[in-house]
Amino acid sequence: MFAQENPLSRFEDIIGKWEGTGEGFGNAKSKITADYSWLMNKQYIEVKHHSEFEPTAQNADGEVHDDKGIISFDRAREMVLFRQYHNEGYFTEYALNDSISTPKHLVFETERIENFVPGGRARFTINIIADNEIETVFDVGFPEREMACFGTNRMKKQ
Repeated sequence: MFAQENPLSRFEDIIGKWEGTGEGFGNAKSKITADYSWLMNKQYIEVKHHSEFEPTAQNADGEVHDDKGIISFDRAREMVLFRQYHNEGYFTEYALNDSISTPKHLVFETERIENFVPGGRARFTINIIADNEIETVFDVGFPEREMACFGTNRMKKQ
C-alpha cells in the first residue's frame, strides 16, 4: 500500500517560530511573534499569534492581541480549514481558497465568524516571501462593502 501525501505538506515552509512587525489594525505599529507547529503526527498545524501594539492618541496604554488556531484537512470536503480563536472573543472558521492560492500565496476566506458584525467576513493570507520570511495580511469586509486591508505583518524565521 502506498502512503498518501499529507494534504498539509504545502504548509511546511511556514512551520517554525517567527518574529516581526506589523502595521494597521487601528494602531500605528506592533511587534508580533508567531508559532506554526505540527501536531499529532502532522495531522494538524497549531497556530499562535501574539501582537503588542504601541500606544496611540486613541489608546494611550497600547494593546495586546492573541489568537490561537488549528489548520486541518477535512477529508469529506477535500478542503483545508483554519479555525481561529481571538482574545477579543471572535471565532473565525476559514477555508483555504485553492482557486486563488499558490504554493507561496495561501488565501483563507471565512466560512463563518462568531461574535462579529452580522454579515461581516474576513480573509487571512500568508505570503511566503523567502525561506526565512513571511507576510500575513488580514482583510475585513463589512456588510455591503468591499474587503479592505485591516493589517499586515512581516516576520522573519527565528
